[in-house]
Amino acid sequence: MQTNHYQRIKRYLTETTFNIWLRLVGLTLVSAIIAETKNTTIVATVFVCAIVIVKGHWIIEEFMGLKHAAPLFRKIIKGYFYAMTTLVGVIVAYSQASFLGV
Repeated sequence: MQTNHYQRIKRYLTETTFNIWLRLVGLTLVSAIIAETKNTTIVATVFVCAIVIVKGHWIIEEFMGLKHAAPLFRKIIKGYFYAMTTLVGVIVAYSQASFLGV
């Protein structure tokens, strides 16, 4: 009985991990396509930053295993990640706006 339950849990986790991995690959390909178009608009930068935030959220929650970590630790890690991603996005968007004379 326990073996069957263990196998169902293992199958669920494997399928979930694989689905998230496929989504990460898909979003990475979308980001790469945007980067290859040499599209340097602020909208493209914001879109790529949004993709990075979604990917980072999935990695933090699923692959790093922080879904089950202490709430304070999870908030510190996520806060740092979101703050740094936002900061980099704002700096890049500002430099693009300055370069384009907007």
